[in-house]
Amino acid sequence: MGHAGYIDFHCHLDDPCFDGSRWRIITECFASGFEKLVVVADPHEERSLALVDEMLSRHAAIDAIAGAHPHQADRYDARIEKRLLDFLERPRVRALGESGLDFHYDFSSRDGQIRVFERQVAIAGEHSLPLVIHARRAEAQVLEILERARFAPPVVFHCFTGARAEAEEILARGYFLSFSGIITFKKAGELREIVAQTPLDRLLSESDSPYLAPEPERGRTNSPLAVLRVAETIATIKNVDLNDLRDRIAENCRRLWR
Repeated sequence: MGHAGYIDFHCHLDDPCFDGSRWRIITECFASGFEKLVVVADPHEERSLALVDEMLSRHAAIDAIAGAHPHQADRYDARIEKRLLDFLERPRVRALGESGLDFHYDFSSRDGQIRVFERQVAIAGEHSLPLVIHARRAEAQVLEILERARFAPPVVFHCFTGARAEAEEILARGYFLSFSGIITFKKAGELREIVAQTPLDRLLSESDSPYLAPEPERGRTNSPLAVLRVAETIATIKNVDLNDLRDRIAENCRRLWR
């Protein structure tokens, strides 16, 4: 019985920066021992939905998530919601996300972000879909909205960068934390401590490519292949065998999708 492959729980392979290299990168990932790529679709962009649809149809080991990102909240309307609802009906669209609140960049009004996120939580609940959360400087507010909505299916805080107290609250609720290349950054000591304290059955690995390339590539265009470095870093922090870690992450992903 072999070990599970790598999982990139969150990548933006629809990004235009991959237009010349998308299929080569996907082929390279699966040749490098990947089990799954989870690609993010953006209902605000028809191009994104079409590209992710093509990836799903061409590769059985690619799954997708789709949701209204807080950066675009002020643009969200009935037409975009219809696109989202239609896309969620496709096979292997496994979760609603990334959706949440971003009070760091504030690219959309906070009221708009809250309104759209509450709507996304309702849609996920109606479809019995897990939620993949984007939270920047708004973890407490996100948790409050989830509590108010009595949201039941699984929740993942993707690319977690919050404080230890917030991580403890997320884990206490039975939610998952997904970690990106940020855990390799020199000043990310507190985040590495959070990785150390996160139970193996509540942990996921992601690239968030094309963003957040790990050290020593920091600042360059990232690719899903960076998950190898993320997984190695998690395994080192937690002092576990890399093969065993990959098995646990793959099992966590299967549990989520169930």
